[in-house]
Amino acid sequence: MEMNIVLERLKSEMKPSMGCTEPVAIGLAVSRTCELLSKPATHLDMTISSNIFKNAYSVQIPNTGTNGIELSCALGHLLSKQGNTMEIFAEIHPEQVEEAKKLVNQGFVSVTVLPSSEFFIECVATNEEEKGRTITENAHENMILAEINGQIVVDKRTLNVLGEREYTFDITKYTFKDFYDWANIVDVADLAFIKEGIDMNLAIADLGMKKKYAIGVGATLKKLADSGKISNDMITDIKQLAAAASDFRMSGGNGSVMTFLGSGNQGIETMVPMAVFAKHMDIPEEKLLRGEFLGMLIIMYMKHHIGRLSPICGATLAGAGGAAGMVYMMDGNINQISGAVQNMMGGVAGMFCDGAKGGCSLKLSICAGEAVYSALFALDDSIIQATDGIISKQAEETTKSLAKLSHEGLAHVDMKVIEIMQSKS
Repeated sequence: MEMNIVLERLKSEMKPSMGCTEPVAIGLAVSRTCELLSKPATHLDMTISSNIFKNAYSVQIPNTGTNGIELSCALGHLLSKQGNTMEIFAEIHPEQVEEAKKLVNQGFVSVTVLPSSEFFIECVATNEEEKGRTITENAHENMILAEINGQIVVDKRTLNVLGEREYTFDITKYTFKDFYDWANIVDVADLAFIKEGIDMNLAIADLGMKKKYAIGVGATLKKLADSGKISNDMITDIKQLAAAASDFRMSGGNGSVMTFLGSGNQGIETMVPMAVFAKHMDIPEEKLLRGEFLGMLIIMYMKHHIGRLSPICGATLAGAGGAAGMVYMMDGNINQISGAVQNMMGGVAGMFCDGAKGGCSLKLSICAGEAVYSALFALDDSIIQATDGIISKQAEETTKSLAKLSHEGLAHVDMKVIEIMQSKS
């Protein structure tokens, strides 16, 4: 395998985003659709998959102080211009929020939910003379189709999510041992993009510690540690900083995080715990970056099987990669690295995703702490046995078993979560 192809793939999965990525993706899809029209849209018809709905329903939209799928759509319409990215909501002004609310109240947006966990957003924007349509699939920025009045402008339906080059790197053909070997030989100078992501997410964690955002898990953990009610140790530090970063972004904080595999919380859980672990354990930066590289490849492998969006909480998978990276940083062998992943899957694999919201920081905090324990247990050769539940002899096989549970056993979870959400309205 050519290392530059691996690095290119990792880089393509790390992008800055302001706010939870699902409402942002909705706003971006609307923005791109409205660009097709020569006059402003008078109505939007949205069709979104259940996982998109679930993750966009409750979470705060940056710079608005509120939430709402229809509001995300209306804002995407008002902010539409060429060059918009996953930071589309960075420059929202109060008057735009008020205008968007009026459009929502006037019935400007209609939303249909598909009972599917796949990533899917279809936007149809119309006015008196025109009809624009786009489809976004598999990834937050991956617009595969655009048409105006039936005339196709963009058609990528025959390409893979990242384009033709992705066919040169099928991560499922490799093993955790391969990833370990690559981590040992990669030129650390080529991992500067990972350092950029770590720094960005640590900066957001610091902001999240300044006061209570959302439910304030990070700030509260610090308060409890300072008062002596809980230990003021490495694990508390890791848990509180991971939670604080999530507190900030899920409350609509005006700051971007580095996402990983399309998720800001996954980016936080992938980068922050390992970085704080390295600080406490006096790990050199080079070893940290190699550990992050290894952990990211393991997470990518697991997400490829389980799905970019799924009924299973992404923090559990990011935490598993983090545990592996921590073992690597402590000079653990490949059996211990795989064992750390097995320990995580034996401990938190049953955590399901009930949508993006302020409470996600609780899940990040839990998984960050368990990642440390899973790593330290594995380093002591305390590794869950293959006779236990869904655990197989190899971590790669455990991943496939978890994917089977996600796709088949939890197939109806998302729609039930949505049913419960809407029953509270």
